[in-house]
Amino acid sequence: MIWTTKVILLNNAKWAYGVLFNVLPKIDMIMTQDIEMTASCEYSDFILPANSWLETEQVEVTASCSNPFLQIWKGGVKPMFDTKDDIAIMGGVAKALGDLTGDGRFADYWKFALEGRTDIYMQRLLDSSGTTSGYSVQGIMDGKYGEPGSALMMFQTYPRIPYWEQIHDSMPFHTDTGRMNAYCDIPEAIEYGENFIVHREGPEATPYLPNVIVSSNPLVRPNDYGIPWDDMDPEARTVRNVKLPWAEVKKTKNPLWEQGFNFYFLTPKTRHTVHSSWGVTDWLVTWSSNFADPYRADKRLPGVGDQQLHMNPEDARELDLADGDYVYVDANPADRPYLGWKPDDPHYKVARLMLRVKYNPAYPRGVVMTKHGGYIATERTVRAHESRPDGRAVSADTGYQSSFRYGSHQSVTRDWAMPMHQTDTLFHKAKVAQAFIFGGEADNHAVNTVPKETLVRITKAEAGGLDGNGVWIPGTTGMTPGAENEAMKTYLRGGFNSTGRA
Repeated sequence: MIWTTKVILLNNAKWAYGVLFNVLPKIDMIMTQDIEMTASCEYSDFILPANSWLETEQVEVTASCSNPFLQIWKGGVKPMFDTKDDIAIMGGVAKALGDLTGDGRFADYWKFALEGRTDIYMQRLLDSSGTTSGYSVQGIMDGKYGEPGSALMMFQTYPRIPYWEQIHDSMPFHTDTGRMNAYCDIPEAIEYGENFIVHREGPEATPYLPNVIVSSNPLVRPNDYGIPWDDMDPEARTVRNVKLPWAEVKKTKNPLWEQGFNFYFLTPKTRHTVHSSWGVTDWLVTWSSNFADPYRADKRLPGVGDQQLHMNPEDARELDLADGDYVYVDANPADRPYLGWKPDDPHYKVARLMLRVKYNPAYPRGVVMTKHGGYIATERTVRAHESRPDGRAVSADTGYQSSFRYGSHQSVTRDWAMPMHQTDTLFHKAKVAQAFIFGGEADNHAVNTVPKETLVRITKAEAGGLDGNGVWIPGTTGMTPGAENEAMKTYLRGGFNSTGRA
């Protein structure tokens, strides 16, 4: 008899409901490694708690694409609980698997991590990189190259200017020809209609034909695979390659647009969290929400604040929405909030996104925004929100706190895995070595994110006033964006200031 077990390791706080409701139930065991009680932890069978950055017991390193500094540190604060460094957890799991199977290679792969010597791995990275060659981990920690724990990566310019060497020193570009190419002759590029530099309309967020290639170049000759123009299946639409000149594109219609999905939905990151980290920490929620209230006078708040939808006031008023009203935000029903949903499905109630409208004249008409990184509503948080006397959306058995009453921004966004990002013949520079490879590479081309835009339809759910009665009082003071009284308008144009001679 052959036993097969499906195991998945989660490390993300924000999961699309299609994964939660259609995939995870088929998995035999789910493990998460995290610092916080995230949604990944909420849905896991086992949680492996990691040390925070202050508690790391081995050295850590970080850098950024957008700055030239390298930072190495070791926590220094004794772990408060029974936690371990991330690498120690991964190495420990591997060793346990090796003990079970009798295969020593599991532990050998993590040899120096298990010995507490991650600095050896780090030194190998420094030695193999042109911008850190000659640096030593201990030297950086001791302040040999600058402040203790930091060093300036050895680019030729400061601030960094990309491609300086290629332009000034005639170094080849990191392409198969060594030059910057305006034409690509790999077979996939020709087949997908991207052998020249072309513009594609968005796969969804456009009033025109989604994903259409806007070009009149006769040498752009894509294969549309016979997929009809009105096929709104998200996967089929992503791989369909239709080429039209702009004069024809502007005559086309997006079927979703004609069904009332007329708002571009943006999900930028917030300044108040790191991705999703600390997204439900009380004081950060207070800073980041116009609906924050530590006393929670309105028990509808999921926590000490609420997730808001920034919206042009004129758009809101046309939909009879007052500042502070709750709305439902829906996207293409073909696959969102998850495949196979039905109105009477209990999961649909959990997954349908509810947000609170915030008037914001800074947003153009037709564009709405909520911040990326909130903690999703789950079955447990919805049950708590609807049954607890205080209305908090916090799970009874795990303590997981949701940022939403219902749904999340993942209810309406999705990944658009564009084919040209995944070609086996894609030639490019390796990310951690002076080498060239063909095909995709993790981090460089991984399909691991969501779009910054999608199309949504907005409908009123509840009035914004206390406990759902009337209007949200702060929106009636005359001091808020989009609803300024004459005194506020005078203040904004400097009318309360006067100048004169002393």
